[in-house]
Amino acid sequence: MDRFILILLGIVALFSSITYLIWRVSPRVKLVKYTPTVLCLLVGVYFFYIGKTGQVHEGFADLANIILSMMFLAGFVSGLATSIIIDLIVPRFKSK
Repeated sequence: MDRFILILLGIVALFSSITYLIWRVSPRVKLVKYTPTVLCLLVGVYFFYIGKTGQVHEGFADLANIILSMMFLAGFVSGLATSIIIDLIVPRFKSK
């Protein structure tokens, strides 16, 4: 369980940094920084669907797909939180 939490924290750090780097590269286009978030949501929902419907009948593949879904959804939440923080908090500091 400790390894899983460390993996989730690594994913959170990865997608937060990707979102931040995209914002630094193109600060004028606001929607570009949401692309990793949308991709993580789509992939997470896909793995959840595959794991829930049980299309793969090989041992614990359904469980592995649910775990992958949780990992991508953690990336979705962290990327979304970082994007919202960048949109709401950073302009307040620049205006002062």
